[in-house]
Amino acid sequence: MTDPADPRRSMALLIGTSTYESEKLSPLPAVDNNLDALAAALRDSRTWGLAQDHCLVLRDVREPGDILLELLRVAREPLDTLLVYFAGHGLIDPTANELVLATTRTTATEPRLTGLHYPTVRSVLRNRRARRLLVVLDCCFSGRAVDVMADPSSVVVGQLPIEGTYILASTDAVTPGKATGEDQYTAFTGGLLQVIGGGVPGGRPFLTPGDLFHHTRDLMVGRGWPQPTQCHEDTIRELPLMRNLWKTAGRWLAGRGSPGATAPPHVPDRTGGVDASDLVVGAHIGVSAIRPRYGPGSHDSLAALGAAIAREDPRWLPGMELVRDVMTAMRREYGDGAATAAIVTADLLSGVHSAVAAGAPWQEVTGRVQEQAEAVRHWLGDPVRDGQPDAVEDLERAVATALGDLPEAALVMSAIARVGTDRVEITTGAAAELSVVSGLALDTAVLVPNAAARPVTFYEPYVLVAPEGAVPVEELQRIGWREPAPLLIIAPRVDSFTVSALHRLFARTIAVVRPTDPAVDWPALCARAGDTLLPGHPLARASAALITPASTTITALPGTAPSGTGHVLVHAGPPGASGHAGAVRALTVARAAARSGVRPGGGTTLYRAGRALGSEDRQHPTANGLWRTALAAPLRQLVRNAGQDPDATTALLDAALTDLALGFECEAGAVTDLCAAGVLDPVATLRGVVENAAAAVSRYVAAL
Repeated sequence: MTDPADPRRSMALLIGTSTYESEKLSPLPAVDNNLDALAAALRDSRTWGLAQDHCLVLRDVREPGDILLELLRVAREPLDTLLVYFAGHGLIDPTANELVLATTRTTATEPRLTGLHYPTVRSVLRNRRARRLLVVLDCCFSGRAVDVMADPSSVVVGQLPIEGTYILASTDAVTPGKATGEDQYTAFTGGLLQVIGGGVPGGRPFLTPGDLFHHTRDLMVGRGWPQPTQCHEDTIRELPLMRNLWKTAGRWLAGRGSPGATAPPHVPDRTGGVDASDLVVGAHIGVSAIRPRYGPGSHDSLAALGAAIAREDPRWLPGMELVRDVMTAMRREYGDGAATAAIVTADLLSGVHSAVAAGAPWQEVTGRVQEQAEAVRHWLGDPVRDGQPDAVEDLERAVATALGDLPEAALVMSAIARVGTDRVEITTGAAAELSVVSGLALDTAVLVPNAAARPVTFYEPYVLVAPEGAVPVEELQRIGWREPAPLLIIAPRVDSFTVSALHRLFARTIAVVRPTDPAVDWPALCARAGDTLLPGHPLARASAALITPASTTITALPGTAPSGTGHVLVHAGPPGASGHAGAVRALTVARAAARSGVRPGGGTTLYRAGRALGSEDRQHPTANGLWRTALAAPLRQLVRNAGQDPDATTALLDAALTDLALGFECEAGAVTDLCAAGVLDPVATLRGVVENAAAAVSRYVAAL
């Protein structure tokens, strides 16, 4: 999936709400500017070059259903790439703890009834025809849309586990976005437009979704604003999306270090209030709470940092909070690597600060640090193991390396073994023990209600499978089933008299759908429903069902899905419980390994990445040295905590530079073959360490 996004066969749907009927939702005039500027940027022949009718704008739509209809229309188009963008207020549905996108009529008190429920958007987009999908959300709490969220109380993890999908959200799952009436654009979209219009220094000819995310994040981190969030499946993160305009944007690099040189486009002006020296010291104080127990085991490094923050001098808090932001981003996006990223960040900041304090131009130092970060990311891009194994052994080893022997991790891996990483979701549940139940997705035509054009969502419905169209009305009536619950029937046909009788029996809506696949396996559908509720008839209770004109998605059917099909829901206990958090992290780590491949031992691999920079760049030796030192820090700390000599260990590794599998194994306390020992880390996690550390340098620059 590395061929460029073809503008002739691609489309963008830009949705924005700037005015609201509810007095409790403030107007967002910057959203109008967002839509105009982003549409112009995507239509510009120098960037993506979308045609006018392939870049659609929906502005201040009142009814959520009207937006869904347009989403359904573009989802049916046989496109190469589809981009969906939303800007406006984001609200949290208090009953389901999920994201609701606000339309003009949305009220703050009843968001679920008056707004655009994001899970409905997700289900519509899941059935798109476009090969690749990008979702960009610029709203409060937009991280709720991301597949694995940092917040352990999130109700459903894996909201968009779709092949070929990339989600870019302006904030995490719990943070409000930032927009002021004084700004031309909202903070996130403004940063995104700056990256598109100014390009990426020293970057590739085409910008990828990953480029847009990382360089927009640098801008927002440097300004102290909420960090954006990303989620991606497969290789779409590296999709060549639009041209990199850096070469025509007027380089600041040409004059850096000379009198009157201007700041680079990606570095903000000084914000004040934080001293750069204090920021660096605070980062080291925070990391000092992590270093002593860094290594394999169940030690929660984020909890250790939180305890240190609670008792520390306020003077050092900005630096400690910077470390916490880095660790939280790692935990959210990759499930692991938080402590490693913290150690690399602290060492890198220390090196940058020392170089600047010694008289080196800060533009020179920080510019080269960013360029070398890209070189390290490129070196890490080739996995030693390909990341898409036929079996799940490498994924299991990556999860075990990150989390140790956790029972919830074993359960998640059993679900992955059935259906793969993309079709596993984690949800809360009241059960004391974890359980796995299956879901179902079908291409269907809606028979009842007649000519239904809008999506319909049933909560806790009864699901009846009727292969011959015969519905057991008398049996249902005999058992006195008058509970006010919806009924969904999957059948080739149902006569109108039966539907009328069922309407009298069930207090809520009834829907009948017909599978459109002529080779549908009716016995398998019956088995999925089971007959425990009504002996002799395949009837089951599901948690939810989404019915669109073209498809039906049912979650939490109690039956067993055939291996390799359907979605698997892992019920992981109540929100905030250790089992739930462990399952979330296990799935995140497994997905990172599946989409990017694995390398042996993160500490060893980062050390080798630093050595690979070399010292041959005599014009700019500082950046090479800074990264070499910072990337060696995690390995040296691991060796030190294992009671061994770091210098002796690194000497052994230097003597075997070509043997990439050779590294330090903490349990054995020796240098050994890490692949044979099963010590593997996702390439995505290691790249995330480098990206987050480089982004932290922007925060340091803002304090100069």
